Amino acid sequence: MATLGYLEVLDPKGRVSQRFPVQSLPLTLGRAYSNHVILDDPFVCPEHLTIDYDENGRLRARDVGTVNGLREIAGVKPVPSLLLASGSEFQIGHTHLRYCEIAHSVASAEVDRPGMMRWLTSPAVGVASGLVLLAILLVSSFFGSYERLNIARSLSEALMTFSMVLVWAGLWALLSRIVLNRFHYGQHFVLACAALIVSLMVGTAAEWIEFIFPASQALWVTAIAGSGFILGALVYGHLGLASSIWLRSRFWAGLAVSAAVIGLGVMVDYDNRSSFSTVMEYSAILKPIEPALLPATTMDRFIESTHHLKDELDALARKARSSQP
Repeated sequence: MATLGYLEVLDPKGRVSQRFPVQSLPLTLGRAYSNHVILDDPFVCPEHLTIDYDENGRLRARDVGTVNGLREIAGVKPVPSLLLASGSEFQIGHTHLRYCEIAHSVASAEVDRPGMMRWLTSPAVGVASGLVLLAILLVSSFFGSYERLNIARSLSEALMTFSMVLVWAGLWALLSRIVLNRFHYGQHFVLACAALIVSLMVGTAAEWIEFIFPASQALWVTAIAGSGFILGALVYGHLGLASSIWLRSRFWAGLAVSAAVIGLGVMVDYDNRSSFSTVMEYSAILKPIEPALLPATTMDRFIESTHHLKDELDALARKARSSQP
């Protein structure tokens, strides 16, 4: 039997979630199992709609006297019947439907650019991202401490942060599994590693900028604005892997997260500055340098190099005594 067209169920974004072939008329729609198209919508009656030809041979959708009726998409009030052409959309209950003939034109195919996705899904990239992040965390913990070297403590701090990244990626992967029926754990892990690496690099650069230019407040700007933008970009990327929401919606979601983080950071900083403290505030950045990186000399050579200082101090003392009355 030849197919006359297709009846499509659309989601709130206008994308096709189900498609039913129309092979004969009349076609009935409703929740009852006796219908040709069965809709799982509590606002649709057991027998709700019939699609057939009218007396002039035109295709129409006809309400069979239901509670919630038949509505045009742009209309508000229910209508008893609606003429259908290819691409016509209508609603019964909370279900958005569209009728398309077999000759209905479709959009051109999108250009497939799998390079980035293939790169993100590569196991080698995931392993490399984890190793690079772990190495950066170890180096950051080592050079960020002015106390005696403690390998165990540096390693435990790095592993704690690394485990948090694993859990963060796992939560987003679980959301991907629920929404899209795919885990995408590797991609979420790579995104989380990249965001944390960028955050550490930006933070280190800001510390050195404020160390060289104390009045720049680079660390304050980076801690608040930089963290907000990085977290917003991270959420944007995770949503692209864990959901099918539109690009604009993901952008606004990331922007909202950025604004929330920046606003919260500003309020916390303002509250901390306004509180009274007996400890003098020191806003400069100190950068301890590993002694092994500095040029060293022996104690004897150092004492020999200070002999001329002793001679100069003795001369100054004799001059001071001779000038006294």
